[in-house]
Amino acid sequence: MEIKHRPRFQKETIGVDVFINWDGSNPNELGDKLIHCNTKNLKLVVISNRGVKVYPHGMPETFCTDHWRCRFEQPEGKAISHGDIIELLGNVDKAGFDFIKTENLCTFEGKKGYTLAQGQ
Repeated sequence: MEIKHRPRFQKETIGVDVFINWDGSNPNELGDKLIHCNTKNLKLVVISNRGVKVYPHGMPETFCTDHWRCRFEQPEGKAISHGDIIELLGNVDKAGFDFIKTENLCTFEGKKGYTLAQGQ
């Protein structure tokens, strides 16, 4: 059996989803605090809970749990480094938030390799 090698695609990381365990219930309060965690290359774009956009301009009647996905992206869609993500996570930690998971947001040949949040 012959092994066929596929060409490698150009992959760029342009943001990160930071999942936070937070007991609060007001997404606006969370968003207003997380904005201060922004770095030069990563800005808070959206917060979702149970797959529903809750910040900015979420619907107040949305039932939220303590598991929040906070999406930070490079505003111009340019590539970021692991150092950029580490800097952001340091800011999140200093702000007193318990981040429990991260997922890098990557493009492949310029196409998004991740889904947009509902309402994004």
